[in-house]
This record gives sequence, C-alpha cells and structure tokens, in this order.
Amino acid sequence: MLKMDSFRNRLMVLFAGLAFTLGLCITLYIGKTASAQMSKSSGQTLYIAAKSISNTLANSLTEREREMVLLSQSPFIAEADFNNPRVQQQLDQVKKSYQYYAWLGIANPEGKVEVAANHLLQGADVSERDWFIHGSKRVYLGDVHKAVLLAKKIKAINPNEPMRFIDFATPIYDPTTHKIKGVLAAHADWSWASHVLKSSLSENAAQRGIEVFIVNQAGEILYPFKSIGQVNPPSFSKQHGNYFVHDWGEGQNYLTTDVPVFSQTQMNLGWHVMIRQPVSIALVEVRSLQHQILAIGFVISLLLLFVTYRLANRFSRPIENLAKSAHAVEQGREDVYFEANTSIREIKGLSQSLNSMTDTLLTQKHQLMDANTTLEQKVQERTQELKTANIELEKLARHDALTGLYNRRALTDYVDYLYAQFTRSHVGYAVLLLDVDYFKKVNDQYGHEVGDRVLKGVAQVLSSNIRESDFVARYGGEEFVVLLPTTTLEGAIVLAENLRQTVEQAPILDQHPISISIGVSVVQVTDSDAQTALRRADQHLYQAKAQGRNRVVAL
Repeated sequence: MLKMDSFRNRLMVLFAGLAFTLGLCITLYIGKTASAQMSKSSGQTLYIAAKSISNTLANSLTEREREMVLLSQSPFIAEADFNNPRVQQQLDQVKKSYQYYAWLGIANPEGKVEVAANHLLQGADVSERDWFIHGSKRVYLGDVHKAVLLAKKIKAINPNEPMRFIDFATPIYDPTTHKIKGVLAAHADWSWASHVLKSSLSENAAQRGIEVFIVNQAGEILYPFKSIGQVNPPSFSKQHGNYFVHDWGEGQNYLTTDVPVFSQTQMNLGWHVMIRQPVSIALVEVRSLQHQILAIGFVISLLLLFVTYRLANRFSRPIENLAKSAHAVEQGREDVYFEANTSIREIKGLSQSLNSMTDTLLTQKHQLMDANTTLEQKVQERTQELKTANIELEKLARHDALTGLYNRRALTDYVDYLYAQFTRSHVGYAVLLLDVDYFKKVNDQYGHEVGDRVLKGVAQVLSSNIRESDFVARYGGEEFVVLLPTTTLEGAIVLAENLRQTVEQAPILDQHPISISIGVSVVQVTDSDAQTALRRADQHLYQAKAQGRNRVVAL
C-alpha cells in the first residue's frame, strides 16, 4: 500500500489537477506547430543551400573578374613589352594558381594572341571571338559555351562531359598614352561548378533526392550536363518566396527554391540556382513526427490526468511559503525562518536544511566581509608602497643624484623625441652645451665638496632662468645641456648670453668667481641623427674655450 506521508509518494499521487483535455490540447498544438516548423525548416534548408551555392558562384565570378582587372592594370602587364619572357612567366604563374583556368593569354589590338600561358594558342587570330570584340571595349564576362579548338589542345578535368568554358576579358591600356594596348582574357573550365556544388551540399543530398540546377537567363539548364534538354525548370518569379511547390511537368510535386546569382561583376549573366526535392521525401519526417506526437501526446495526457488531479493544491502551498522566505533572503533580510507548515517529511527536511544553510551562509558572509575589508586595506597599503617605490625608482633612473637635474639617459630620450618631431613636422629646436670654466682648479683648490656646491649652484641658476617647456640636464662632470624646443638660433643665443651673465653674477662661491662657456647649435635638415646637433654644440663649446672662456659661441 502506498504511504501518503512520503513526499515522493504524494508527488506521484497528488499531482492531479488539470485533466486529460488540457494535456491532449497541448499535445495537438505542439504537434501542429512542430509539423509546420519542420515543413518550413525543410524549405528553408533548401533555400539556404541554394543561397550558399549562389553566393559561392557569385564570389568566384567576382574574384576571377577582379583578378583579371588587377592583372591588366598592374605595371608589370600595362607597361611591359608582351614579348618579354617575364610576362610569359607571370601568366604561367597566374594560370597555375587557379586549376580551373583552361587558357590565359593576351591578344594585341588586331586580335592576334601575343602571349599565352603555356604558349597555348599563341599566334592565333581571335579577332572574331566575342570575348575579344567586347573585351577590347570594356570588362567582359561571357556565358558558358563550348570551345572546340581549345578543347582539342588541353586535357578535360571531367572526361565524362564535353568541355565548356566561361570567358573573362578586360582591355589593357597603355598608362602613358591611355590607348588600348591589348586584351587580357581567360577561359575558365565550367567544371568548377561541380566543385562549388560538392563543397556546398551534404554528402547524403543525393540520397535524400536533392537535385541542384544552374539555369541561365533564358531558363536553359547549364548544370548538370545530363539534365540539359531533359528537365524543364519552372519560370523565374519573385512571387514564389524562398521556396514553393511545383510539379516541373513531371507528374509529381517538388519542394523547390530559386535563388538568383548576384555577382559584383560589371556584367550580370542572369544565372539562377534552383534546388528541388520530392515532396514525398522532403516531408516524410513531418508525417512521421505527427504520428509520434499524437501517440506520445495520448500517453502523456493519460499520465497528466492521473497525476495532476491529486497533487497541485496540497503541493504548492508549502513550496510557496518556502519560496517567499527564500525571496526575503534574496532581498537581504537576515531574520528569515523557513517554515514548512506541512506534514510531508521531505518538505520538513528541506525546511530544516534551508534554515541550516541560511545560518551557515550568513556566518560565512560576515567572515568574508571581515576578511575582504582586511584584504582591501592591505592591498591599498601595498599599492601605495609600490607606487611610491616606483616613483622613487623612476626619479633615480632619470635624474642626477647631485644636482637633481635630468641625467644623460633622460637627455638622450628627449633629444630623440625632439629630433623625431623635427623629421615629421619640421618643428625645430636649439641645443646649449655649457661647461663650468676652470672647474678642475676649483676642485683642486677647495676640494670636491665645494666643487659639488658649485655644480648645484650652476644647476639652480640654469633651472631658474629657462622656460617651463625647456629641458636642462647634467651631461657629465661639469657639463650641462639645455634643450630649447621651437627656438631659433637668435633666440638661443640671447638665452645663452643671459645664462652666462646670470651665472657670472650669481654668488655661487664667495671666494672664487664662477663663469661658464656655452656652445650653441640648432637642429638642421641635413643632420643625420639626433646627436648631430649635440656634436655641433660641442664643437662650438670647444671654440668658446679656445677663445678664452666665459663666452657664447654659435658659429
């Protein structure tokens, strides 16, 4: 006997509410909807396949035409003598790059083939061919046709069908005179259509009765060859939609889709891709599904009739109470108690488990919040320490420890930046190279500590008497460099003289006058690198020393 104090048993017995009719109606609705969807899916599948084939054909036509146009416009072809062996080699390489090029060549304006890949038809008269007549005027794309002469000279890719070709032609214009120099043309083997279809259809398409046709603008079948004259495709119509049912004049209905081939070529061939599948095969799964859904729906309806009648009311109330408590916890309340108010031991157990889980989660939440607060404080402290350390390291790496000015490394980076800016936009800059006069005597007479004080004093004078946009660095020893962006030679000389006088008048060392010599230079367009202006300033500094020191030399 089934015990009714078990949640599982009560779930099996009491879930009885809605009845047979509701289950049956749902089943019939699902069956109808699923059948309609599968019918639509079958037609849409054919349409997608046709669309894929159409896009692939269009892309291939567009790529071949673009390749021909680009090749004809390339200086290698347009400016070359067609008798040059390199033109022959280029055509051979292009033909080899695409296996479906049956012939590729160039004809002169009189219609004689001057050069061709593999020397095929070289010297032949093609003046009466459509591709030459039209290709000498504009970019030309010719529809599928036979070529008896060419077919005799090459091996067919598909030996089971006569060779057929598509023509691509474009005029070649002399870039100097802009007159036509010749016609570049290619015959593509039509067997590439088979390759396109094989790559676009599933392997079992033939087993499912799916047939693909490529139809020209006149409604004549181009592919497959075996269907030419045997199958009459329906006329093109925009009213058909993505797919439709048609008998094709064969006494049985076919699920059919018709997609035009819209290539981005300069000529539209008006091709269409048509795919058909017998309705009896296309919709066989729909009928099978309808029968299965009816059978399953009948069984499910009986089960629903038995289960739902007894269960719904007594099952939902305690679950709703638990759900309300859970929602309160979700809103952030912590004083929630999961009350079951039921005699079902599974729900009671669930209530107790939820209360225990809530207590555990709240405890872990508080612990996690405390740990997170502590961790955030530590992270902030470590981050600030790291930031401070990085700032200090950056300062040490780019500044002179004695004077606090930029060091030689920073100078190199900045002068490289100014030189790069000059080469791009011709924004000039000036360079002042300064040297403390007789600094060695100061060191020898007063000691290195006084010498360091002199260097600091000179650095202070330099920093205080330049613009914010200027750059001053200790170059090494008693030498300093000042970089003056957007400054002419005349402006640099004025500033250099001002710096010289200021240093001379500054009370840097009471018992000994301090002076500086300055070499001035500006960047020039003839400079080979960023260091050239510095070297020129160094030469001028040398001249200033040779002329007696305590002076500015710019020339």
